[in-house]
Amino acid sequence: MKVLEVITAEEAGFCFGVERAIDMVLEAASENDDLNVYTLGPLIHNPQVVKKLEEKNVKVASSLAEIDSGIVIIRSHGVAPEIIEQAREKNLKIIDATCPYVKNAQKYARQLVDEGYQTFIYGDQDHPEVQGIYGASDKKAIVIREKEDLKSVELKAKVGFVAQTTKSPESFRDIINLVITEVKELKVFNTICNTTDVRQSSAKRLAEDADIMFVIGGHNSANTTRLAEICAATNTPTYHIETAAEIEKEWLSGKNKVGITAGASTPDWLIREVVQLMNEENKDVNVESNENVEEKEEQVVEEVEETVEVTEETTEEKEADQTEEAEESVETEAEEEVETQEEAEFKYSDNDIADLRKGQKVTGTVVEINDNGVYVDVNYKTDGFIPLRHLSHRPVEDAHDIVSMDEEIEVVILTLEDDEGNMILSKKQADYEKAWEKIEEAYENDEIIEAEVTKEVKGGLVVDVGVRGFIPASHVAIGYVDELSDYVGETLRLKVIEVERDNNNVVLSAKKVLEKERAAKKEETLANLEEGQTVEGTVTKLVDFGAFIDLGGIEGLLHISEMSWGRIESPSEVLSEGEEVEVKVLGVNKEEERISLGLKQLLPDPWEEFAEKHYEGEVVEGKITKLVDFGAFMEVEKGIEGLIHISQLSHKHVKTADEVVNVGDVREAKIINIDAEQERVGLSLKELEEKPEPKKESSSSKSSSSSSKSQSKKEEDSSSSGGATIREIVGDIFDQGE
Repeated sequence: MKVLEVITAEEAGFCFGVERAIDMVLEAASENDDLNVYTLGPLIHNPQVVKKLEEKNVKVASSLAEIDSGIVIIRSHGVAPEIIEQAREKNLKIIDATCPYVKNAQKYARQLVDEGYQTFIYGDQDHPEVQGIYGASDKKAIVIREKEDLKSVELKAKVGFVAQTTKSPESFRDIINLVITEVKELKVFNTICNTTDVRQSSAKRLAEDADIMFVIGGHNSANTTRLAEICAATNTPTYHIETAAEIEKEWLSGKNKVGITAGASTPDWLIREVVQLMNEENKDVNVESNENVEEKEEQVVEEVEETVEVTEETTEEKEADQTEEAEESVETEAEEEVETQEEAEFKYSDNDIADLRKGQKVTGTVVEINDNGVYVDVNYKTDGFIPLRHLSHRPVEDAHDIVSMDEEIEVVILTLEDDEGNMILSKKQADYEKAWEKIEEAYENDEIIEAEVTKEVKGGLVVDVGVRGFIPASHVAIGYVDELSDYVGETLRLKVIEVERDNNNVVLSAKKVLEKERAAKKEETLANLEEGQTVEGTVTKLVDFGAFIDLGGIEGLLHISEMSWGRIESPSEVLSEGEEVEVKVLGVNKEEERISLGLKQLLPDPWEEFAEKHYEGEVVEGKITKLVDFGAFMEVEKGIEGLIHISQLSHKHVKTADEVVNVGDVREAKIINIDAEQERVGLSLKELEEKPEPKKESSSSKSSSSSSKSQSKKEEDSSSSGGATIREIVGDIFDQGE
């Protein structure tokens, strides 16, 4: 009979926030038989789940007005704080199943408002999650759906952003890029969950490879409908179904590879019903997982041939997740009752045959390494075998990269005997448990751990901490990071900020480590900083009015006027971001944590050098840099500008400097005075021009001309004798009179 290959997409079914909410509802219903249990609005958009919850006496209330007593469960979308307060006033028992990502968005929105930021929420105004975040901001935030909405808003100096958890990271980044240059201070909290994007992209890849696609989820579920649209766009026959009962057998005719994905509100048992139908249609079903978390591989296969209640399935999935049984051994032992016993660590002497059991952690010695895996002596009647995929949580091509001969390692027993009589072991599971112990210890003690970044995902980075760890983009560095991919392959120092072992969730922060180290460095730097010191720093940012220099935990301002002795138009003419630079401390205000820096003070004084090299009467070349009412400034050397007074521009009468020169002109001028102490140089163009011929006088003015000539004769005589002439004393008054 034909064999169908059934492939389940990555992130198919419940996201961890929905699964967490369902678990909380079931627990509340089972532990409170004497109380009415309500969800405030449908818990999820899946009729089958809602119906099962109703069978367990969990009722749906559209508002608190419908609830007089009992337990009210806040769904994963969250609600505004005022709703929680109203529930308390009615003396209702409150179970808050708000998704942790949504809680963060609410917390950060409130924080931004409290800190005086003009707060924006990027999201859909009618979505219950956004309404809850808006309420958390005391209704002071502004909700925007797209970047065009910003055009009608006047931005303030301090602006902050949070986002709906299901929004696109790219569109959020576009909005931030639009705002960043328009405000003085911008604070962004990346509250977007990457699960939706991963779910959609993996569904698309699977649809491109499959012969037929089943998209499982409520017909009223927007995210499931979107998944079906994405799969159908690949031209693979796609069916949006709520249950296995909707599948027509003729759909499978001529099909070999079946792809399955599901919306975030679809429970695992509905997915397994579809897989089981494939099993009934074919005697042999090959169930795979496309780049899925390996713990989920065993969950799906182990439950294929069983029909169980929701609560029983949850327990068995956790057991399968803990033991991670190999596929070939799971099929033969899927119906065995898993004993729930405490795991213990054993080490046996060579004279004893160990009394081992499934799920037990033991220590053994590597006795053989081959292309398929590793054999380990655990003092049993046969050596145990570790398949390559159970050697490490990372892909393994060569077992020698993980273990060596005669090495003692810890392993977990997956099965005592498979079909061929082999004991199947997992080093990965033992490492997994050890990693969790380390993570929980680091979390409890606020310790720093190191981990390598393995890949970039939407919304952050994935790191290897023995299990999959996630660093949100907002926690990768202190500031906004544009290219997260630059961190792939790097080892970061991290703090654990969130741990949920049951949900296999570890959230870490490099920012917390950097902030603590920066605070300590800042305190040390401020304590040792004094006016007049020469210090080294790094240029962190260039702005129109200067540059910010990191001196070690704290930044100082290097104003543009303190960068160069000469005139510069932009700080980028002197410095570049990331450059190491030596600067002088001009002022320190330790209370306000403000530091003024200078660069030109460490450079040679150009005025002293100019006074030594040049002399009055010398002709120099320079460029006109600025025109003023009283003349023009000309740069004669870098950092040295001299003044050509308007009276020295020409022998002719000049009303404005632009009658003679323009900015950018290169001219020769004569130095008429140098005052190095006052940093002044007097220049003249007139001194390089020939004096104009005196105008011929009329007969009526001959007498006055004779008088003038007589006077001139006296001046010349006086000049020849070393005295000052009247013309030298009064300048060009005569010329102006003409």
